[in-house]
Amino acid sequence: YVGADDYRLAFAAACYLFAHLEGRGSVLVVGGPGASVTSIPRVRAFHDAAKEHPGIVIADTCAGDYLREVARDAVARRMAAGMTFDGCLAANDIMAVGVVDALRAAGRTAAVVGVNAIPEAIAAIKRGDMLATADFNAMRMAFLATECAIRHVRGEAVPSEIELPVQIVD
Repeated sequence: YVGADDYRLAFAAACYLFAHLEGRGSVLVVGGPGASVTSIPRVRAFHDAAKEHPGIVIADTCAGDYLREVARDAVARRMAAGMTFDGCLAANDIMAVGVVDALRAAGRTAAVVGVNAIPEAIAAIKRGDMLATADFNAMRMAFLATECAIRHVRGEAVPSEIELPVQIVD
């Protein structure tokens, strides 16, 4: 197994946002598809991290289905209905960029944090549109898996599990 722990990535991302908010504020959670094996632990981690920060209130949790437009529209509907929030935790960066789109269209701001460290998110962070992202480095995972396969074929020892460390990109 070569991979990353979705729960730990999301928990670290949430704690980063909560520290930025100085432990106080209202946060919107945008999750992926309900049955997604990555979204389920990420959304659970967002909520678990909030439980450890008594000044943080989860304003709502909505589905963005890991799609920019779906996340944008879900967040836009909430804002149009009067919802306010200081921060947003998105279970992936594509949805986080959709949240940024909705905020910009509404003339509002909030600290947005995602997961994946995709180029669009890095650009949004550099522009100041997103606060941060947690690096889910699929390229590094593929590299390590390939290296392990080659070592295995050569008869070399290979660990049974390699988990990438959590890295927050800001």
